[in-house]
Amino acid sequence: MTRSLLAIELELEDTETVDPDEYLRAALRWHFSEKTGSPLWLSLAGQLGFDPVSDIRSFADLGRFPDIAAHLRDRPVEDLIPRGLAHEPVPSVFETGGTTGSPKRLLYTERWIRRTLGWKTAELRKAGFPAGEPWLVAMPSGPHAFGHTTRLQAKALGSVLHTVDLDPRWVKKLVSSGGSPDTYLTHLIDQLGHIIRTQNIGALTTTPPIFAELLLHEELTDRLRRTLKYLAFAGAHLDEDTYDIIADTVPGTVIQNLYGSTMVLTTAKPRAGTEGASAVYDGYPPFVVFAVLDPETRRPVAYGERGQVRMTHISSGVFVPNNLERDSAIRLPAADGGVGDAIGSPRPLAAFDGEPVIEGVY
Repeated sequence: MTRSLLAIELELEDTETVDPDEYLRAALRWHFSEKTGSPLWLSLAGQLGFDPVSDIRSFADLGRFPDIAAHLRDRPVEDLIPRGLAHEPVPSVFETGGTTGSPKRLLYTERWIRRTLGWKTAELRKAGFPAGEPWLVAMPSGPHAFGHTTRLQAKALGSVLHTVDLDPRWVKKLVSSGGSPDTYLTHLIDQLGHIIRTQNIGALTTTPPIFAELLLHEELTDRLRRTLKYLAFAGAHLDEDTYDIIADTVPGTVIQNLYGSTMVLTTAKPRAGTEGASAVYDGYPPFVVFAVLDPETRRPVAYGERGQVRMTHISSGVFVPNNLERDSAIRLPAADGGVGDAIGSPRPLAAFDGEPVIEGVY
């Protein structure tokens, strides 16, 4: 007797163990059933040229699916909701930063938010996050998932959360038109400075360009050096030289470089024993799986070689099987021989879909 995807997911709340291929088969039955699938995938099914339920036998076969990113830009949100979740709480909708075009919309179900909250708070504690101490976050909020999930993490960790909003779309538009992000950086530093001067910040999450700008303000750097125990970077590339400078400036501070994507509804799992710009990242199989591919052939590169990152998300709320990211990375073996690849040294591609990749401050 086959089990439904929801039944398997509920079991994973406690055990986190399942046969990956069994999970994949359940997900395909769920997303391509008239009773449980979303209008988006049901409408695309007849255009695939294969039967996803009978022809997709392993995670390696997911490359046969099209990249559905374009559909996530302009389809009505109701087309994205699986019919099998009709009686569940209304999912949250978050958007990408718009680096590679108009923003894409993704659904975050309550079940998925609970799951990732458990993962991320446990990882923060293990990394040395000073639970209970003030946490300052200068990252995107508004339509972006980072702001929402960070608030949940802060509550779970017992930390007061101070925030400075970051609008990555405005900065990228400014840079793409030939402008400089300096004025916006000054605006951000003014806001950060007021908080740093008046609060004992134990943890800080922001982007490498913003923190590099903070280092130019000796008063703020001195203040952070006295109180900061945990520092995390996300949203922009962190190179080895910048990491070394920052590590020398705030000695004794735990520094984590985060990597993830709204397209897979989470950040990757930092591998224990790796850190900074040299960190290794794993997925969360069978929910989130990475692959590193040759951009021309779409075949995996050899281990130790650099290729384009492909991300896959499979849950009852979202099915994104073949999403090519704007990043390249070194292909590494998955942890414990797991599904897919681990990735190392991620960095943005020079161009994506024929357009230059603009980071700005994010």
